[in-house]
Amino acid sequence: MSRIIFGETYVTVIPEYECTGVHKHGMLHMFVGKGALTLNEEWRGRLIILEQDVEHARPKGDLLFFMFVDPTSCFAEKLRKDFLKGGAVYASDEEVPKAELTEAGIKSFIRDYFGQESFLRRDNIDARIQKILVNADQFRYLETRVSELAALENYSESYLTHLFKNETGVGLKQYLLLRRMEYVWRKIAASASITEAAMEAGFASPSHFSDTCRKLMGISAADVLKR
Repeated sequence: MSRIIFGETYVTVIPEYECTGVHKHGMLHMFVGKGALTLNEEWRGRLIILEQDVEHARPKGDLLFFMFVDPTSCFAEKLRKDFLKGGAVYASDEEVPKAELTEAGIKSFIRDYFGQESFLRRDNIDARIQKILVNADQFRYLETRVSELAALENYSESYLTHLFKNETGVGLKQYLLLRRMEYVWRKIAASASITEAAMEAGFASPSHFSDTCRKLMGISAADVLKR
């Protein structure tokens, strides 16, 4: 069964599955291989980093682990500034520090390779949006629509969505969905069933969650958990 490790601004997956369908999502993506990985027959390297919303499938090769990185975080800002540099994909065949596949080992890998600031939230975001991000981090909007959130904050829906996208680079609806997905995986990791976790997170049904999982991850939740 694939293992999932949750960090402050990232989620690490040690996958047992060998392939996925083509998909995209609003998180930045980082793949780390034991040897060279090949992505979409075009990019090759031990370390591959993707900007958000880039279509891809699981890279071919001996994949050690991969990460979803919160697009609103300092970690994402670091990846964009020092690696992507305005591009959609970065690939390098240079050696990367070895990481123990534990929570402490992944933290050490990030700190050594990307810097301590990778664990922090950006502080250059409008305070109104910071408030929403903090609440989303605490999973307070699992069943809240964008229109309802705008009403709660006394903004028009169009104003709030424009402000959020302008400040974070990701759509508000998309970001809330990513947080719901994370909530489900956290519950599953804590031994909840897919059905229980999906319904608690506000998905209409387990199949609705599975379809969303396949769309954003290229694989069903059941296949992620397959032993």
